[in-house]
Amino acid sequence: MLNTAIWNVRGLNRRDHQVAVRDLANEFRLHFIALLETRVLQNNVTRIQSGLLSRWRWFVDYAGPGNRIWIAWNDEFIDVDILNADSQFVHCRVHVHELHETVLLTVVYGANELSARRELWQGLIDLAITVGNEPWLVGGDFNAVLDMSEVSGASGDIQVAMNEFNDCILQTGLLPLPMQGERFTWHNCSLDGRSLWKRLDRLLVNDIWMERWPNLYYTCLTPRTSDHSPLVLKGDCRNMQVSLFRFDNYLALSPEFLASVHSIWRHPIVGTPMYSVTRKLKALKPVFRQQRRCKGDLAMNVKLAAGFLEVAQNILQYDRHNSLLLLLEHCCQNFNTSKLLS
Repeated sequence: MLNTAIWNVRGLNRRDHQVAVRDLANEFRLHFIALLETRVLQNNVTRIQSGLLSRWRWFVDYAGPGNRIWIAWNDEFIDVDILNADSQFVHCRVHVHELHETVLLTVVYGANELSARRELWQGLIDLAITVGNEPWLVGGDFNAVLDMSEVSGASGDIQVAMNEFNDCILQTGLLPLPMQGERFTWHNCSLDGRSLWKRLDRLLVNDIWMERWPNLYYTCLTPRTSDHSPLVLKGDCRNMQVSLFRFDNYLALSPEFLASVHSIWRHPIVGTPMYSVTRKLKALKPVFRQQRRCKGDLAMNVKLAAGFLEVAQNILQYDRHNSLLLLLEHCCQNFNTSKLLS
């Protein structure tokens, strides 16, 4: 399926924001990414884009407020045709090579002002008429919530904004795509105790999409370097495998264990605490893998030990009087006892 991410990055001029975007693309093996609120001047576009994903194709329209929505895709996996570039959305057709499937994808970045967002709602309603029987995904930062359960903290009167957003969804026939992860996608990062959380970012689909991929869902990640969470759609959940962090307990007994953990843990990671922990655990994986190799082939040693036990049981049943002598002779002939004792 199409591995997609949409993220309000809140600026791409800073290096830590650029690193976070590259990490996101690599971690989830993305084919398509949309970046909102890039704040990059037009004369810096090429330099920033080449430093992010140099081999990918890019689209950005600086004829209007072009630093609002950037999209990029890996043309080894997908083809993208831009159908409509508006000030608050980019609408495109995406062809997935491997699946021979074509879908419509609309990236949204809603205006802050209520009156300006009305143009977005009408634009989505007009697009819905043209979609026909094609699968359609609409996602991004809508700068609006659907109900008060998507707000935590004092937010003022937002009833009119909620009503207009709900009316747009009703007229377009869009459905919420199942989501896991963070409930709120934006935080005001207040330092005076007046914290405000909202679910401003989401993915919506039409009924054709839902019928085609009924088990698909997206993940709302921790915000990382932005005040918004990245939204990641990755494959069909029936084929998704959860990657767990594992290590063999015996490695903790090695004298180099604590030194290895300390060398990774002392490096500062930009982002939320949970993101920092996740990245450090990922960095420890190759370290533990190398330590495991230095201890020999654990799987082979287990097989040898199992064989050793089986032979011992057979010999004891065959000749209890000479069991110890026969056992030692057999081990010397058939097993590398040095591996068992190391």
